[in-house]
Amino acid sequence: MAISNRTAIGCMALAAATAAGHQAGWAAGQAGAVRQCAERRMHESDFSGTVSLAYRGRPEWVVTSGTIAGPASRPIAATTRFNLGSASKMFTAVAVAQLVEAGRVHFGDPIGRYVEGLTPEASKVTVRQLLTHTSGLGDFFKPENMAAMMRARTASDILPLIRDDKPAFEPGTRFSYSNSGFALLGILIERVSGQSYGDYLRRRIFGPAGMTSSGLAPHPLATLDVGITRGPGAGIASTGAPHPPMILIGPDGKRIEPPPGAGSLRPAPGATEGYGSPAGGLFSTADDIQRFLAALLANRLTRPATTAALIAPQAEAAPASGGQPARFYGYGFGVGNIDGHRWFGHNGGTLGANTEIAAFPDDQWSLVVLSNRDPPAATKLYQELRALMLDPRLAAGCRL
Repeated sequence: MAISNRTAIGCMALAAATAAGHQAGWAAGQAGAVRQCAERRMHESDFSGTVSLAYRGRPEWVVTSGTIAGPASRPIAATTRFNLGSASKMFTAVAVAQLVEAGRVHFGDPIGRYVEGLTPEASKVTVRQLLTHTSGLGDFFKPENMAAMMRARTASDILPLIRDDKPAFEPGTRFSYSNSGFALLGILIERVSGQSYGDYLRRRIFGPAGMTSSGLAPHPLATLDVGITRGPGAGIASTGAPHPPMILIGPDGKRIEPPPGAGSLRPAPGATEGYGSPAGGLFSTADDIQRFLAALLANRLTRPATTAALIAPQAEAAPASGGQPARFYGYGFGVGNIDGHRWFGHNGGTLGANTEIAAFPDDQWSLVVLSNRDPPAATKLYQELRALMLDPRLAAGCRL
């Protein structure tokens, strides 16, 4: 599989793309039409979560549906925080990019320069390879590691879980999604900055972006959603984060107790475990995610050339197949092109959590869909609403 090392130097400058304006046109009333379609579809599908649309960095609308913890619980609100799953990787990548801008880290540096105690093979993997999932390293999100993951409060606490990892192939030769690789990047951030991973995000990303409801900790529990899952294998494409506090829902839609051997499935009331990591599991709101995207596109978190490199195709994640275009990964961001519309973002999925985040920088709009249900709850709704955004004719007729 071909690997691209393109950086900001051969990429269209983000500022130029923004200056080009909304090339596809913002049809009169399109945002309102899409909102009506979103509300209709959320009702029809019994969707539980939040959807947010922003244009030119400003929120157009936020709509919510469902309840925070299943039947008889409070309705989900705009202030409800959701588990972002693997979408959390975007923040890790931006943090690393900031350290690169400061001259304290280089993309070509071996991770062993910053993190001690790794295998000789893993020590040679570069920062760039970790950011693009071309390191060959594996996934520390395993059932046997769950207890240690729940106890972790810093990125460095995860190191014992990945200390013995070795690349499964020659680093840099192909794409293979790696949660362990992003855990190493979080440890790098702690080693270089002298701050915990969570403190660094709070000071250098959440604060500057105006994200007041985001963090690694589940507290305050009053604003935290509870994951509603039908159990292992219920439409889960991947487990990109430690399991959030959750409850099990049976085929009849009623709550049931976890069956024997369900492992991490557990009742949610009073749960205080499940802290986020550099690889996944941060908690945030749709509003905060829109603030993050706006700050990134306005180059308030990184310089223009760095921002362009973050969201440029760096590695081919999957070749074109069956009429579908090739998929790419940047530095901590999924990136691509849909019918001529450039996009970047990330998704996340685990038991009781599904996230879809995408910005279309040339069209100047962004869409965030967060759900406390198993995948593909958010993914399916996101795909439907994205189609409406890309074709105003569909939005006008609400042809989902």
